[in-house]
Amino acid sequence: MSNIELICTYCHRVEVPNSKSLLCPSCRQVLIIKYPYQLIKERIDKKSFELGKGGIWKYFELLPIFDKSNIVSLGEGGTFLHRCKRLSDELKIKQILLKNETTNPTGAFTDRGVSVAISKAKEFGFYSVCCGTTGNIGASLAAYAAKAGLDCTIFIPSTVDLGKLYQMIAYGSKVEPAKDYDEARIKAERFAGSSFLIDPNNPYFLEGIKTTGYEICEQLGWRVPDKIIVPMGSGGHISMIWKAIKELFELGFLKDFNVELIGVQFEEAAPIATSFLNGKDYVEGTNRISKFLGDIGIKEPSLGSLAIRTLKESGGTAVILSYKEILEAMSLLAKTEGVFAEPAAASTIAGVKKLIERGSIDKDEEIVCVITGSGLKDPITARSFVGKVKSVDAIIRKMEEHKFTIKLGLTKMRILSLIHDSELHGYKIWKELSKRFNVNIKIPSVYQHLSELERAGLITRTHTERVLGKPSRWYYSLTAKGKRVLDTWKG
Repeated sequence: MSNIELICTYCHRVEVPNSKSLLCPSCRQVLIIKYPYQLIKERIDKKSFELGKGGIWKYFELLPIFDKSNIVSLGEGGTFLHRCKRLSDELKIKQILLKNETTNPTGAFTDRGVSVAISKAKEFGFYSVCCGTTGNIGASLAAYAAKAGLDCTIFIPSTVDLGKLYQMIAYGSKVEPAKDYDEARIKAERFAGSSFLIDPNNPYFLEGIKTTGYEICEQLGWRVPDKIIVPMGSGGHISMIWKAIKELFELGFLKDFNVELIGVQFEEAAPIATSFLNGKDYVEGTNRISKFLGDIGIKEPSLGSLAIRTLKESGGTAVILSYKEILEAMSLLAKTEGVFAEPAAASTIAGVKKLIERGSIDKDEEIVCVITGSGLKDPITARSFVGKVKSVDAIIRKMEEHKFTIKLGLTKMRILSLIHDSELHGYKIWKELSKRFNVNIKIPSVYQHLSELERAGLITRTHTERVLGKPSRWYYSLTAKGKRVLDTWKG
């Protein structure tokens, strides 16, 4: 679509789209695309969408690509709106529907955004793309870059889920390590220039993920449900679903847009939800980072203020959830509706359950939960369910004793068990290995093990201490992922 403008979400500066305008040049905030809705209204109607082929590109007139020959697609979008009778009965509510994004090409909603962003990179004439990511965007970017024949470099923190990392590698991308998400993002920004940066702030990526909102309304017969519940990481997806709904109203496709948008976050890192619930119009960042739900555990969400605006404009709210609540929802969803979601995605089901318990959802309401990604992307969490089925657990353990444990190494598992008991420094770990396990290795080998465990996201440094003028010693503790791996090993 030509004649589009980029509007800053903070200072409202207007920019003409070009390959360098990915953030506002004045305040470095996120840019959102605005279309000439009156012109579009004269050219399209509901029928033009209904008769179009499936997927996001049926909405071409409302996407920022000028030439259809530049479209790079793997069949993203057009995902099923799943009516959940068993889950609704279980939760004693009239109607729960799932917008099941697990059926996208790489198993996540990010395929929508990356398809549009890669198409724009091609339209701008780029030969390479890059990003700093906690997971799903990287897997999507790797796949679509391969489809487009573009070089792809992805910077990832050590806590990335293995399923997503395997996807990036399989699609042939260059994967570079980073200490955490902030460092991954900074490295990607430095790499950008000759390479097109595709991240949650990219305005073309954002336009792609808004199509979730178009599809929900179309699948409901051009109307909105009572509530739409969405996981919040950067705050982009929930904000863009709201943008899509308002655009459909502007075009006359909807009679009203009386729908509450509800955002959910994990208690380990919930800056958007906390700020909203505290009555703020902006996001107060947090020093905490979720090592369990990387995709929605971002300490400084770039679209957090826009997400808060979305919650307020729609009359919605935010929900903060525990690890236990999310895992229980993950299991409930799989067993009642046959949808296996990753923890961040299943958080919407946990959110519904919590709101029902609070009396914040009327039992006659129609609720749409957006399930953003597949459970196969997080095999370690999936493994945690196996222990409940003893016969299967025994089979898998025999396989893992030969594969998983040996791959990680017995010494590393013993180091994890030592750190589980208390935070320790390298020298103390070396002494305890000898004392408790009769493992005699050199101190440099201990630090090599610690470095590898840290890169794998199983341990993290907590603090340093200086003793009697000696060099500072780093103390280590287990991450949530490290605890799950150790629990699996211990049985």
